[in-house]
Order: sequence, then structure tokens, then C-alpha cells
Amino acid sequence: MAVVLSFGHRCSLSSSEVWVESDERYLVVVNPVGRGGHAQRQGIWLLNKLRKAGIEHEALFTEKAGHAKDLVANWIDVVDVVVAVGGDGTVNEVINGIMDSKEPGRKLAVFPSGTADDFARNMGIPLDRDDALKTLIGDSERTIDLMRVNDRFAGVTLGIGLDAEIAYRSYQSKHLRLLAYWYHGLSMLLRPMPRSKLAVTVAGERMEQDFLLVVAGNAGSYGRYMNMLPEAEMDDGVINLATFDMMSKGKTLLLFALSTAGKHTWASQMDEYDTREMVIECLDDVYAQFDGEVQVLPKGEVLRMTVEPLAISVRVPRAKKED
Repeated sequence: MAVVLSFGHRCSLSSSEVWVESDERYLVVVNPVGRGGHAQRQGIWLLNKLRKAGIEHEALFTEKAGHAKDLVANWIDVVDVVVAVGGDGTVNEVINGIMDSKEPGRKLAVFPSGTADDFARNMGIPLDRDDALKTLIGDSERTIDLMRVNDRFAGVTLGIGLDAEIAYRSYQSKHLRLLAYWYHGLSMLLRPMPRSKLAVTVAGERMEQDFLLVVAGNAGSYGRYMNMLPEAEMDDGVINLATFDMMSKGKTLLLFALSTAGKHTWASQMDEYDTREMVIECLDDVYAQFDGEVQVLPKGEVLRMTVEPLAISVRVPRAKKED
């Protein structure tokens, strides 16, 4: 449902004495329930700024999970830039909408409004809304890889195991998501460590066993604090994979603590791979997260993963482009 439609011509928008210009058409996709309504407030602020500046835009508010992807598919042919206003789940849906449309040259912009904002953090997109506005209507872009997982795309990570189960258990605590994540993570140390029975095939090797955690990433950090894949780059043409064998509770806690600084790779239970493709088969029901959105994958589910090199262009701050 289109709720805002405004048209304008080439114009200038001033914020903190910085002038930028835009004559592009924008589709702004807002998740109104993101971060307990924070995304809706951010979206309204953004739309008011665009309207006052006379920047041509169309705005849509999602109504359910998966809706952002459908909205993008319906409107992609009349816009130049799609703006995701929400958290990583919204960004993921917008990415999938752009990729499924097969419209050449469509750009992604992110107005961070979620809990973790992992995609924005990895891309160097400012969390401050004035700076984020300058970025999305600027002319600096970075083209990045994506991970294709069967028929969907991920921009940051796919995780199976402990991290996804913690996220799943804390999902209902939407207003205290980060506190709930740590609470459930620590409480799991009081119970037997969860096991994810998987068959992982990578680099010609098949590993069939119980894993504590398997993380495939296009970027180094996720969950706001964890830097599980410190060597990962978003435009290097490969998927980074880390597998973690079962380990003691104490070592698990230490590993997660050190992962905040990317200092956990010494663990003998950890193996790392760079690959363009892999296959993960679920040998039992397992918890999984796609760019932070959690679900339970049933026994027998097979994930075929490949890298899509330089698949999408994203608006970034000018300094980030020059780096």
C-alpha cells in the first residue's frame, strides 16, 4: 500500500551546512514495527526531510514479514534507489526484492533503524540520522558481493547453531532484544550445550557431526558485538566459513567474549575456510539465522550456498568509498 507519493525536481538539501543534490527517484520502504516502533519514527522523519527538499520519492510501510520484498518487486521499475528503513531483516527483504527483480542499476540505501544494524555497521553507513540522510542521497557507492542460499540472498551472515538458538529464544523480548540475547546466552550455560547435527561440504571435504556453531559470512561482524569472521570482506568474491566443534561451557563463554574483538581464532575447535560454494545438510531440526532473522530448519533441509560477486551497489559515505 502506497501511503506517500511526492514528486520534485533537482534540488538541494542542507543539513549541518552540508549541501547535496539529487534528481533520482527513491522508494522508501519502512518497517513500522522495527525496534519497537523506532523504525516508524525514523521513517517519518526521513520522509518529512525528503518532502521538504522536494526530492522525488514514494513511501511504503510493510504490513507483515516478507512484505518488503513484494513491495520492492511491485515498484522497482519506476525508481532508481530503494531505501530500507528498519533493521537487518528489512534490509535483507529489500535486497531480495532488488535481486529478484533483475532490474539493472537499481541501488540500495539503508537508513539504520534496527537493533543491531549489522549491515549498516559493516558497510560504514552512519547510525546518526542526519549523516545517514546525507549518505543515502549522496553519490558515493560501493558494489558488494551477496551470498545466495538456495533461492534467497543474504548480505551479512547465515548462522546455524548456538547463536541462532539464543536469538530464537530472545526474539519475543523485542524491546529488550540485546539484553535478552545476553540473558538467554548466559542461561544456556546452565544447561547442556545445544548440538546442531549437520553435514557440511566445503573445499571437497564433507564433515558430518555435531557442531556448536556454523557461520557463513559475507562480512566480519554480526549480532552487533561479535566479530566471528575477522578476515571477511564484502567484496572479495568469496564466502568466509567458520565451524565450531563442541566444547566446554567455559571455553564457549571465553570464545564468545573474545569474538567481540575478533581474538577467538586460536581455538582448536574452530576451522576456517574461504570458498565460493558449499552445501549444508540438516541431519536434525536446527536453529538458523539469515541476516539476524531466526527460524527452525527441519531435518533433511539442504542449503546450497554460492557467492554472487559484486551483485549490488550500496550507498556509502564518501570517505568509505575513498578507503
